[in-house]
Amino acid sequence: MGKLNQDFSKWEENIIKMFPKNSSFEYKGNKYNVILSGKPRPTKGECKTDVYIKAKDDNGNEKEWKISIKKGNADFLENKIGLERAKEIFGENAQRIISKSIEPIQECFNKTPLIYYKKYGKTDALCITLGWKFEFTNKKSGDKSAKLKLTDEQKFDIYAGTNLSPEKKNCCVENQIVQDSGVANFYLEVTESMKNAQDIINNLIDIETHSKKQSIYFACKALNYRLMKNKWDGDRPLSVYVYWEIKNDKLYGTIKYDSPLSKKGNEIGENVKNLLKELKITIDNITEEELRKVTHKDVSTYG
Repeated sequence: MGKLNQDFSKWEENIIKMFPKNSSFEYKGNKYNVILSGKPRPTKGECKTDVYIKAKDDNGNEKEWKISIKKGNADFLENKIGLERAKEIFGENAQRIISKSIEPIQECFNKTPLIYYKKYGKTDALCITLGWKFEFTNKKSGDKSAKLKLTDEQKFDIYAGTNLSPEKKNCCVENQIVQDSGVANFYLEVTESMKNAQDIINNLIDIETHSKKQSIYFACKALNYRLMKNKWDGDRPLSVYVYWEIKNDKLYGTIKYDSPLSKKGNEIGENVKNLLKELKITIDNITEEELRKVTHKDVSTYG
């Protein structure tokens, strides 16, 4: 399956093409004929199922295969996590649980530059950090990452989406709403050796069994305001955010840990824009020298 080296949507597309209507495959000794296959599309957000297949055996019994696909080298399990989704997983105490998870690594945030005068790794020159997004990964990812203490039920939900909102659970598949089509029941790690529908079926793993064996980590990834491009990567909920203000006529930032996922990128980013305007800094005149002039001496910087 050479095309699987391309982007994720291509992998999904190729697998769906292997299961056209009326095609057949075997599962646990029974022959099944495909009734419906496609990509589940929620009305809002993202679901957990990448490929949906409904098929009928020779006795007329129908079964669904709701497959969550992972490419071998992919690390993330779920990104763009907001407060609503966090509560679906952790319950009403989600913010407290996230705060407790982050607490042991707070020193890593405190040591991190909040303003970059020079390029550093993948971070552009002339960047201001707005905060850090919250993601789930299957391994530790950077210094702002740690293992989550989760129940088997919570792990199952992260992989399968059992507690997703109705608009993410009940997706549209080939122009029809299919109940719970967005909740995955099988897990598939894609490899190049998979050539046909039977290969796919033979390599499926029950997602509940799989999830219970997994360690799940959180990772906090920086959301930066790239001044030269006058942009940041969307209105992402922030697990930790930076409160920017003007202090003694200088730009000053304080890292805030107390309300994870309640602040978003646009609110913090627009505030920084307004503060820079007050300091007579605009996109037209921004330079390293000008940014240095308006940055408070106590702000952690790089370059």
